[in-house]
Amino acid sequence: MQHGHSTKSRRIISQRVADRLLETLRPTRHLLTRSLAEIPMGGPEYRQIDRVVREIDRLAEILIGDGTHFY
Repeated sequence: MQHGHSTKSRRIISQRVADRLLETLRPTRHLLTRSLAEIPMGGPEYRQIDRVVREIDRLAEILIGDGTHFY
């Protein structure tokens, strides 16, 4: 049962850890997005890399409330 607490007040990961995690993922996401430009669209590799990039963005949304953090 929720008691009017915001999502941020129920944070499981500290802001410091969230920031470190996202900064660690930054170069990986960058490499993945660059790889998308070099492989055929629609293939299994493309779809999986795209999915990982979207999951990293979703993690940023969950951790800091900004799904465009890496843009």
